[in-house]
Amino acid sequence: MTSENVKGLLRKQKKTERDALPLNERKKYSHEICEALGKLTLLTEAKAVYCYAPIGSEVDLWELTEQLWAMGKQVAFPRVCKDQTDTMEFFEVSSRRELVEGTFHVPEPLSDGRKPVDWKGALVLVPGVVFDPSGRRCGYGKGYYDKYFAAHPELVRIGISYETQLSENLAACWEETDVPLDYVLTEKALYCRADQMSYEELVDQIGCCRRFGRAPGVECSRAVMERFQMPQETMRFVHIAGTNGKGSVAAFLREICERSGIRAGVFTSPHLEEFTERIRIGHQQIPRECVERLCRLVMKENHQLMVSKGMNLTMFDYCLAIGLLYFKEQQTDLVILETGMGGTLDSTNIIPAPLVSVITGIGLEHTEYLGDTIAAIAGEKAGILKPGSHAVLMDQDREGLDVLIKTCEEKQIPYVVSGQLDAAGVYKNARYEMGMLGAYQRKNAAAAIEAANLLADNGFSEITGETIGAGIRHARWEGRMELVSERPWVLLDGAHNVHGVTALVQSLKELSGNNFYTFFMGVMADKDYETMLDLILPLAKQIYTLAPDSGRALSADKLCAIIQRKGGSAAVCADTDAFLKCLHAQDSGERCVVFGSLYLIGEIRKQLERGML
Repeated sequence: MTSENVKGLLRKQKKTERDALPLNERKKYSHEICEALGKLTLLTEAKAVYCYAPIGSEVDLWELTEQLWAMGKQVAFPRVCKDQTDTMEFFEVSSRRELVEGTFHVPEPLSDGRKPVDWKGALVLVPGVVFDPSGRRCGYGKGYYDKYFAAHPELVRIGISYETQLSENLAACWEETDVPLDYVLTEKALYCRADQMSYEELVDQIGCCRRFGRAPGVECSRAVMERFQMPQETMRFVHIAGTNGKGSVAAFLREICERSGIRAGVFTSPHLEEFTERIRIGHQQIPRECVERLCRLVMKENHQLMVSKGMNLTMFDYCLAIGLLYFKEQQTDLVILETGMGGTLDSTNIIPAPLVSVITGIGLEHTEYLGDTIAAIAGEKAGILKPGSHAVLMDQDREGLDVLIKTCEEKQIPYVVSGQLDAAGVYKNARYEMGMLGAYQRKNAAAAIEAANLLADNGFSEITGETIGAGIRHARWEGRMELVSERPWVLLDGAHNVHGVTALVQSLKELSGNNFYTFFMGVMADKDYETMLDLILPLAKQIYTLAPDSGRALSADKLCAIIQRKGGSAAVCADTDAFLKCLHAQDSGERCVVFGSLYLIGEIRKQLERGML
């Protein structure tokens, strides 16, 4: 029996059971559901509500709808637009007089020229025939609501049901085109889908979240953390911004703290393989069960933000909220916090003045958001510099450095400009043994050393010259100049922009002069891959192209064609299996470098863990 047949039988059974409820019980339950809805903060805080006109034995919400109009809320009802695309749209309605009998005898808004609404973040009260506590829903078989929700995902959806309409059997006939609800409310309980979701489902769910409206990340994060009483206000931070090197500086500082006995929370992004990499205490990743628990809490508060302020958290915002809540629970001594993008408007900029702000090298990135000059981007990064803190500014081109220095001087922030360890590992008369490969890591190490010294002078006396040296020696940062195999010789580096590829080329030259390498490259379509190729081609014997697992990826075929147009030797690896086959076919003395998108680096590292290299 097909899933549609099973669903049809279940629909018929539950509709019969619903119709069999005595009229007085239906009225009683409808009243109780209206009362429960009226008490939900999701509804009381909502600015706009999508309602439905009940037919037959459906839960009757007219009592509540009249209250919504009396409260001055925006209310909309659905209409099936059969004369156009046979889809459903919602139209604002201010009284029952504006509804007339329409498709399937359902009262619908008048066809009087009014335009359909698209209230992002609105609350939707959804009718149906069968529901389950996980948010699954079965309607009358036409799919209008599923199609609407697929086209308008930025809504908070509550299924309205009698308890008798619930069925665990709905899972057996669930289809990909079915869109789940966020909540299901009956006369007995409010069921939340997030409470039923697994770790994998939660991570997938927040991975699909997109910002809507005009509120920047810092405003969205502040709004959600206010609902948790601003736990970050009592924490101590090192805040790190920059185009490249943020993660490496964080890794050096993490290791220095470990060697000094300091319990440091570390927040970085993106992850290579596992979501939990983003949130750590020392080397220990956040447990999955903590992600589940905290993600559910944040998800419910995000629903409140959606309906009340028209805000929606992105995956990065979710990660930050989960991280801050976790670090607060675990009572960390310090939090090493890496920005996502920019500085001034970045989600992480909700923290108070950190003990130390670090700004690494600045290059052209996200120009549509941050500006199209180094000076403009430096100005955005400088937004993390706050009075009452100390700053470490990585030495770099004057265009960016001058902006950073000027900001520190205007805000009276003590600062130091960090240089780099020389080829022998010497920095300011002290010698350090570097554990990480890459010439560019010498700059990152110097910035971390300066930051560690400032921490030592500002309450962390456990940090000493000895622990700093040990931290620099033992620090590792996955996917950055990471030698993962000797035979074949394979180096992974997440150089995904011009700034990063410039540093990679410098490091490769330092490793083996101008000898040729075999490259495996995969990048995003929004990166300056033309310039990246101009930098790499002089060192390339052969370039194999791959497409990272992302909707933003540049196709392997297109990248290959561009390389060939530039005079390089290139071929396509269609998938990971083709990559591995090609890699194993290389001569034993070949030097292979996989670089580009961190999504690609994560995929390759997974193969390593499976013993494929």
